[in-house]
Amino acid sequence: MSCLNHLLNEELVKIYSDVKDFSKRLCTDVFEALILTILSQNTSSINMWRAFNELKRRIGCTPQDLYRASIEDIEDAIRIAGMYRIRSRKIKLLVKKIVEEYNGDLSFLKDMPLEKARDILLSLPGVGYKTADIILLFCFNKHVFPIDTHISRISRRLGLIDQKDGYEVLRRKLEEIIKPKNYKLVHLALIQHGRKICKPQNPFCERCIFRNVCCYFTSSRK
Repeated sequence: MSCLNHLLNEELVKIYSDVKDFSKRLCTDVFEALILTILSQNTSSINMWRAFNELKRRIGCTPQDLYRASIEDIEDAIRIAGMYRIRSRKIKLLVKKIVEEYNGDLSFLKDMPLEKARDILLSLPGVGYKTADIILLFCFNKHVFPIDTHISRISRRLGLIDQKDGYEVLRRKLEEIIKPKNYKLVHLALIQHGRKICKPQNPFCERCIFRNVCCYFTSSRK
């Protein structure tokens, strides 16, 4: 396990060193981050940003802007991201709750204990564990490690958890292994690793830094 700790906490970020600059550019406005998450589902990052920028240009991207906007105008603005009818309704449900229950401001979550802030985020329409944890980590610098599909796949192949284990089990496991100061960079680096090396189909195992500690690699060689 000490070898895996070193690979995750030190070597991985050296390989994907560009995540340091990317982390600094990430949106830290909690509401914009929520909108970006809705726009990012099942589309490319290019189309996500195009839709987001068009939304800001045409309507604005504050809870008040989108609360006043019609669903039709939101649909037109985010059309390029695809699934624009579904996304626009998610956005309207989200802003309705944020405006009507929290006066359009979620900044108070920064000063709340992690679990309490997490519960409030999870109560918002369309917000699941991953989205809540991304907000907590990147917007509020709280010590929580978000899990996406790439991170889940890599972790299961490494044998960190069983196939039946869910999001919360994996989150806690990785939080034990990864140093809190490294959460942001390792999260981003693991996603890059999942896209480039540890792919769902035909992963490039011979090029993977985890191959010597990977159950999937060992079993495939046998």
